[in-house]
Amino acid sequence: MQWVLKSQKIPQSQSELLEILLVNRRLLKKKEKDEFLSPRSPLHFTPKDVGIDEKQLAHAVSLIQEAKQKKWKVIVFGDYDCDGICATTVLWETLYEMGIHAMPFIPSRDRHGYGLSMAAIDDILADPSQKPQLLITVDNGIVAHEPFARLKKEGIRTILTDHHQPEKKLPPVDALVHTTQLCGTTVAWMLVHALNPKKAAEMLDLCAIATIADQVPLLNANRSFAKFGIQALQKTQRLGLKMLMQISGLQQDKLDTHAINYGIVPRINAMGRIGDPKDALRLLCSKKLEKIQPLVSAIQGINMTRQDMTMKMVEHARTQQSTWINEHIIIVDSEEYHEGVIGLIAGKLAEEFAKPAIAISRGKMTAKGSARSLPGINITELLRQIRDDLLDVGGHPMAAGFSLLTEKIEIVRTRLMKLAKEQIKKNLLVKSFNVDCELPWELVTLNTAELLEQFEPHGMENPQPAFLLKNMKIVAARAMGKENAHLKLTLQPADRRETIPLQAIAFGKGEKSEEFILGKIVNILCTLQQNWWNGKVELQGIVKAFMDAFDEKVA
Repeated sequence: MQWVLKSQKIPQSQSELLEILLVNRRLLKKKEKDEFLSPRSPLHFTPKDVGIDEKQLAHAVSLIQEAKQKKWKVIVFGDYDCDGICATTVLWETLYEMGIHAMPFIPSRDRHGYGLSMAAIDDILADPSQKPQLLITVDNGIVAHEPFARLKKEGIRTILTDHHQPEKKLPPVDALVHTTQLCGTTVAWMLVHALNPKKAAEMLDLCAIATIADQVPLLNANRSFAKFGIQALQKTQRLGLKMLMQISGLQQDKLDTHAINYGIVPRINAMGRIGDPKDALRLLCSKKLEKIQPLVSAIQGINMTRQDMTMKMVEHARTQQSTWINEHIIIVDSEEYHEGVIGLIAGKLAEEFAKPAIAISRGKMTAKGSARSLPGINITELLRQIRDDLLDVGGHPMAAGFSLLTEKIEIVRTRLMKLAKEQIKKNLLVKSFNVDCELPWELVTLNTAELLEQFEPHGMENPQPAFLLKNMKIVAARAMGKENAHLKLTLQPADRRETIPLQAIAFGKGEKSEEFILGKIVNILCTLQQNWWNGKVELQGIVKAFMDAFDEKVA
């Protein structure tokens, strides 16, 4: 484990601290800093602001208006993950309220596979009387060359909206609304905004969920969608979301990225992983309480099953550790892995072992793979280097999905491990904590904690500010919480006896209480926050890691 100090400067004032934190987030120009601290509402974004071609967007709007005028049947073709479900809701609801004969289509993971596939088109065209005149993809389609060619041959007009990484050749579509700067839902939202700005304003709650779910960098436009979207979510009247929050034990008026990421997102995702994703769509769209209640109960049950399934499969994956211990990438496979949770397996392994990870669900003829990566390692580009041995591949720098013939698993494993050894540097494969800077005791104050609230919401590329507190003396330490899982600490500088100590909590570190001998001097990596209790506020530290002050170094 290493601590990486992002700035060697030690701030002497809050203004100096603010500048360090902004620079650490690669915000160097005054305009960038101002927009970060005072983000614009997404309602004021232009297509150019987010990398969308304005002419293509206008053409998409024109096609939708033509669909309304000519009473076309329209399919909104979504995806079964949280981003795809939210994107489908955003566009389908808008078209429906415009009076367009639109139907949502969420592919089945088992029957159709990912994205716009030939199998999905077969189902769409199975009933000639229901053949659409227009099909719009959301959160998928950018690499679906053959399916779009088939739709064109069938005389079906197409609009592609997506945010995944394109290949050199683009699919043959009538209109392309694409950017890699956003998530799938907010790309669809930009189309909705061009159609009906008032309706778009009502959809920011879903934009927040999808932006956080898809782990896009929470800077620039994504920061605005998250910030204003969370505010909208705290006030949302969408019954399905309100009941989902209740069953998740979340306080609606106190929602933040953590609550969304660990309370709302997994439950929606669970339906696409091992349940019926259309139920998640129905939950978001329905306005009738009697329909929502059984949906929420079903989603809660499916999520619990998903948690249990993931835990068992991760334990199995760890047994294959000998095959990757000396490699630069983790690759595990099994017939027992449910393809709905292989992304979670890969994510858990990548986080635990600090290596990009791939989990493969092995079928009789074909297999499905899911990959999760680390900062600085573009896993999608790595997989595309072996495209000739895959059936398909797509994704982002940090996550990807692919399929292959089962007989080629060993070939793919060998090729990827060789490429990883050649292209992934060892310094990227070290489990580390990023530390913004060393914080002097004079700045360990409530005012600083209040200043840090300007950096919310936190997420990819905008983590919660974390600080190094050097030479802290342990005044008190005790285990706390259910089953003594957490650690309560009282800390003060070793060289200052006459000072108010810092109250801190180390979550999940209760078993280490015996290591904290009173009087011991440690270096602490922590965040600072305001803790409200019985109407009063006090400063609280959240300890992320600690080390002996005398025998370990900070990089």
